[in-house]
Amino acid sequence: MTSGLDHTVRLSRPADFIAIVPYMLGFHPQRSIVAMAFEPAADPDSTAQGLRFSMRFDLPDNSEDTPDLARRFAELLTRNGTERAILIGYGPGWHVTPVMDAIRGVLSDAGIDTIDALRVEDGRYWSYTCPDPDCCSPDGVPYDAGTNPAAAAAVFAGYVARPDRPALTAMLAPVGGEDREQVRGTTREACAQARSLLAAGGDHDWYHEGLAQVAAALDRTQAGQDLSADEVAWLGVRLTAIFVRDAAMTLIGRYDDDTHIRLWTQLTRRVEPDFAAPPAALLAFLALRTGDGPLARVAVERALSVDPRYSLAHLIRTALDCGLPPETVCGMDFAGMADEIADKAAQRPDGTRPVLPVGW
Repeated sequence: MTSGLDHTVRLSRPADFIAIVPYMLGFHPQRSIVAMAFEPAADPDSTAQGLRFSMRFDLPDNSEDTPDLARRFAELLTRNGTERAILIGYGPGWHVTPVMDAIRGVLSDAGIDTIDALRVEDGRYWSYTCPDPDCCSPDGVPYDAGTNPAAAAAVFAGYVARPDRPALTAMLAPVGGEDREQVRGTTREACAQARSLLAAGGDHDWYHEGLAQVAAALDRTQAGQDLSADEVAWLGVRLTAIFVRDAAMTLIGRYDDDTHIRLWTQLTRRVEPDFAAPPAALLAFLALRTGDGPLARVAVERALSVDPRYSLAHLIRTALDCGLPPETVCGMDFAGMADEIADKAAQRPDGTRPVLPVGW
């Protein structure tokens, strides 16, 4: 689920809604069904009250899965208090129409008004709700998203629409080349030092050192500076400690969301792949908080590709599947969390120590 745009973009025609979807999702959907949920309005045919959020699912490969998908749409929209929605299906009629019919029926039963239902394919759209052939030709209505004012406004506001979902996933792929070689070498050194410190025992303050290093990395990111290979390596090592990772989330109030997203994106890509689960999960959490559902999902997938049992990634995926609104995350008491985590770290020092992946 993706929250509404945080800039004013006027949407009034079917072509406007089609043009804005890729910028809300972060990529151009294919073989998908998208719902755009709107605020209640006195005029049931008006969308002037504002777009609240959107959500996207793949079209089912098996027709037997269509009823479950339709129920899922209704559950998520109902849970988030939606009264009106626009549905857009991407793909050929034989694939989209049965799914669209099922979803419209379930939404009607749930008391959700479908303002419009559109099918998009090859630069044309068809409306399932408009019976006037002079308005909506049986051959489809051509549109040009590239010249649409809504798309232009989204680009001006800084939104990006990648070609497809794999292009979004590629944003988090591990870097290669010289940087990879440098980080691999510094990670070996950091792991060797960490093992020596762990073997020595004593009261080494892993927690406060780790939290200070995360804060320093956020400072550098906020200043527009990239991290050194040594910083990347040590952050990768320190974030394997659960309490250090959790404490990193409590710094949300001290730095803007964009700084966090840039840091965790950089670390997800630059740490050695075996260390990517913690920064990827933190990136997913920030994306969930900012309403960027697509980025949150690909970040969760990245974390679980490294560690299929990584609990924080599973929790975030559950939140996404349940349609948890971003406002819930924004309302969390991070200052209170910081105190609680610090207390737990003092009581359970094992949770502050690095847990190095096998082979490191």
